Amino acid sequence: MRILAMADIHGVHHVYRAIPGLAERHQVEALVLAGDLLGTPDDLSTIEEAQRRSAREILGILAPLKVPVFYIMGNDDMVELVPSSSQFQSIHGRRVDLGPYNLVGYQFSPPFMGGIFEKPEEEIGVDLSGLESLMDSRTVLVTHSPAQGILDRGILDLAAGSPSILAVTARRAIRAHIHGHIHQCFGRERRHFNVASAGELRAMVLDLATMRHKVIGRRHSTDT
Repeated sequence: MRILAMADIHGVHHVYRAIPGLAERHQVEALVLAGDLLGTPDDLSTIEEAQRRSAREILGILAPLKVPVFYIMGNDDMVELVPSSSQFQSIHGRRVDLGPYNLVGYQFSPPFMGGIFEKPEEEIGVDLSGLESLMDSRTVLVTHSPAQGILDRGILDLAAGSPSILAVTARRAIRAHIHGHIHQCFGRERRHFNVASAGELRAMVLDLATMRHKVIGRRHSTDT
C-alpha cells in the first residue's frame, strides 16, 4: 500500500497540477493532504471569499486523479474544502479504512495565527483522547501540527508542536504519523513524517507495508 503525502501547498496551482502525474508515476493508491491546502487570491474582498474560490479551483485541478483523496484542513485555511464528490474525503475526527491499514485525522493546531482550525492545547488533548480508541498498529495518524519536539522547529528555532500529539503517538503503537505546518522541517524522524511542501513541488511517497519512503522534489528523489 503506497500513499502520496503532502501538506502546506497553500493553493499553489502548479503544485496541484503536478499531483495527478506524481500519483500515476509512483503507482500510489491514495493521496493524503495534511492541511494548509488553500491559497488567498488577492483580487477578492475577504480571505474567506478568496479561499472559497481557491477550494473550487483545487478540486477542479485534482478531479482527474484516479485515486481517493483524504485530507484535513490547516491553521492557514479559513474555510472548509467542501468537495462535491466522494473522491475527496475529510478524515478529521474519524477513522477511514485503507486496505489493511487505516487513517485517523485531526486538523486542529495549537494557537499560532488565530485561525478557525486552531485550539488551545488543553482542548486538543481532550479531542485526541476521544480519538485514541480508533488507533492501532495499522493506523496512519494525520495531523496538521507536528508532535512537540519532533520536526517542529519554527520561528526563532522554537518547538511549535503539540504536546498532546506527542503523548498520543507515544501511547499508541501507530504505524506512522503524517503532518505538515513547519515548512523548514520537511523530512522524517522515526515514524513521524513532515510533508510540508511550502508551496513547492515536494512530497513523500510512503510504502505502508515496508515503511520505506521516497522524497519527491523539484529536481530529485531519494529512497530511504
